[in-house]
Amino acid sequence: MDHVVAACGVGKGTLYRYFPSKQELYLAVMFDGIAHLRRELEAAVATDEAPARKIRHIVERTLAYFWDRRFFFALIHRNEHKPDGEAREWVRHRAALARVVQETVEGAMAAGHVRRVNARIATEMLLGLMRGVNRYRAEDDRFEDLVTAVVDVFMCGIGTPAGRRIAAAPRRRARA
Repeated sequence: MDHVVAACGVGKGTLYRYFPSKQELYLAVMFDGIAHLRRELEAAVATDEAPARKIRHIVERTLAYFWDRRFFFALIHRNEHKPDGEAREWVRHRAALARVVQETVEGAMAAGHVRRVNARIATEMLLGLMRGVNRYRAEDDRFEDLVTAVVDVFMCGIGTPAGRRIAAAPRRRARA
C-alpha cells in the first residue's frame, strides 16, 4: 500500500478510505482494467468492416492492452480461478468481455469468414491464443508478428491438409 500511496500522491488514510484492504484495491484494479479492455474491444468492433477484420482488431487491441502491462496480466490470471466471494464478480466481468468476442466470431460465421463451430468454444480458443502469447512472449518478439500469428492460427489453423487428414478422427461405419 505504501507503493500505491507514493505513486498516487495521496495519504494512506485517503487510500484506505476508498480501499479498506489490499484485496479491495486489487479487485478494483482488476475489474477496472477488464472493463477498460472490454470498452476498447467494443470500439474496435463497432465499425462497418468485415467480421474477419474485426477479429484482427480484437487481437491487436488485446495484445496491445497487455503489451506494457505484463504485471497486470499476471495479476489477473494468478487469481482467475480461485473460488472466493469475488468469483461471481470476476465471472460477470469476464463474461462481458467474452461476449464481445463471441458476437464477433458469430458475425464471422454468418459472413462465411470462419467455419460454423461452437462459437463459445471458438471464442475461448481465441482468448486462449492471446493469453498464451501474452504469457510466453519473448523480449525480442515483435508486436505485429504476434498479432499476425494469432490471427493466422485462429483463422487458418497450423495443420497442412495432409496433417489434418492424418489427425482427423476415424469415421465410424454405419451399422447395417
